[in-house]
Amino acid sequence: MSNETQGGKVPAASFSRLSATNVVLGLDKAQLIVCVAGLAVLVAGGAMGLNVPVMVLGGLLLAYGVPRVQGLSLVSWTWIWLRWRGRLRDGTNRWSYSPLASGRPLGVLGLYGHVEDRAQTIEGAGSEVVGTPFGGACYLWDPDKRQATAVLTANVEEWVLSSDDAKASRAMALNTMLKDLSETDGFVELKETAFVLPGHTPPEPEYLKSDATPEWARRDLADLWHLPDILTPLQNMNYISVSVNADRLGKLSRKDHTERAAVGIALGELVKMRVGPDLLNCGARAKSIRWCSVDDLRYLIRTVADPEHAYDRPPMNRDDPTVTWCEESKEHDYLTLDSCVARTYWIYQWPDFDVSAGWIRDMVTDRRMMAFCHIWRPLSMEQSEAELRNRKISIRQRSKLQDQREKSRDERREEKEQQLRELEQEANWPDTDHQGYVTLFAPSLPELDAFDRDMQNKAKNWHMKLNPVKGNQRAALTTILPLGI
Repeated sequence: MSNETQGGKVPAASFSRLSATNVVLGLDKAQLIVCVAGLAVLVAGGAMGLNVPVMVLGGLLLAYGVPRVQGLSLVSWTWIWLRWRGRLRDGTNRWSYSPLASGRPLGVLGLYGHVEDRAQTIEGAGSEVVGTPFGGACYLWDPDKRQATAVLTANVEEWVLSSDDAKASRAMALNTMLKDLSETDGFVELKETAFVLPGHTPPEPEYLKSDATPEWARRDLADLWHLPDILTPLQNMNYISVSVNADRLGKLSRKDHTERAAVGIALGELVKMRVGPDLLNCGARAKSIRWCSVDDLRYLIRTVADPEHAYDRPPMNRDDPTVTWCEESKEHDYLTLDSCVARTYWIYQWPDFDVSAGWIRDMVTDRRMMAFCHIWRPLSMEQSEAELRNRKISIRQRSKLQDQREKSRDERREEKEQQLRELEQEANWPDTDHQGYVTLFAPSLPELDAFDRDMQNKAKNWHMKLNPVKGNQRAALTTILPLGI
C-alpha cells in the first residue's frame, strides 16, 4: 500500500432487504383491505352453516391478498396489468410525432404523452431568476405535485484511481449530503443517473489530410476512423436532480417576484449554498458542475431516443420533438424508441452482504448503452422514528406467530438491521427511502435480450434481484430521465 492509502479504509455499504414490515404482518394497505374482506367472507360462510362456496371465495381472497411477487403484491400487479390493458385498447401505449404537425410547438422538451404537461420548463432570463451564476439554467415544474427540480451535470473523479482515503471521504460526503438535505425545508428528492451514451464524434486528426502521410496509411486510417466505435464513442454522463416542494420551502418571498421566479431563487440558493459544495466533496471535479439548460436536457433526451444518429444529427429547433416514436411492446416488457429498444428494471433486492463503496462501477463497465439510477428520499427524524416503530411492531407480530419454528436467515438479518438502525438514529442519522433502476439500450431486440442475459448474470453474482416493471416501461423510462417526475 502507498502512503496515500495507509490509514484509510474503503467503507462498506449494506442494504436492507425489501422489508415485509408495512401495516400489519407485512401487508400493505391494499393487501390488508383484500385480506380483511377475505376473512370477513370466510367468517360469513362459517356463520351461514359452513357454506362451502362462500368459504372457498373467502379463502381465495386471502390467497390473492397475501403473496408478493418480485417485490410487489398480486394486488399491485393486477392494477398495473389492468392499466396496461387499458392503454393497449385505446392505443395510448404508442406515441408518434405526426409529420403534419411539423412547425407546431410540441412542448419545449418534445416528449411523449402527458409528460410535457408535468415537466414544464422555467427558463432563467439571467442569474436573478435561478439565484446562481449558472448562465441559461432552467428548472422543471411539476404542477401536479407543485414540485420544482433543478438538473445538474458533472464530471466525476475516476473511482479506481482515487486513494482509499479519498474513497472513504467521498462515501461519507454522500451520507452527510443526504442528512443535510433531510433537514432542509421543502426538500423532496435527490436523484443521480449515470448514463453510458454515444458522445460527440472527435475531429479527424490532421495527419489524415497531410501529404506527408503515405496514401496507404491515409486510406487505412480513414477506414478506421469511420468505425462505429470511433464515430459514436460511448461516454459516461452523470446527472443529478434536486427536487423541492414549493409549498414547503422556507422563507419564500413572493412580494417582488412571481411564484415561479421566487421558487427558482430559493432553489438556486439551495444548489449554490448546499448541493454544489456537497457534490464536490462527493467526487465531482472542480468547475465541472453545470446547471442544465433546456437545450442540455433536449440533447440528452434525443440521444437516449435516437442514439444511432447521435453523431450526425443537425442542430434541433425548439419546436422539433426530441422523441418521434415511443411504443410499449405487446409483451409489455420493453420500449421501442426512434433507433433503439430499451428495457428498464426496478432493483427490488440489493446485495444481501456488505459491499465496498463503488461496487456499482462493475455493473456499468461494459461498452454498451445503459443507465443506472439512484433515488434518495431522506426522511425526517420524526418519520424515521415512526417507521422504526412500525417495523418493530410488525417484527414482533410475526415473531409471536412463528415462535414454534427457527427464524429464517432473512428474519435474522432484518432483526440485526433493526438494531443497527436504532444505533444510527441515536447518532442523529435519519433513514432514507432508497430506490434503484437500471435501463438497458440496444439497436435491436435480439441484442437487447443478449445484454439482458449478461446483466442478469451480473446481478446474480451480486445477489441482486431485478423486477422488469412489466406494463410500466414508459413510466420507468420517464423515471430514469432527470425530469423530476
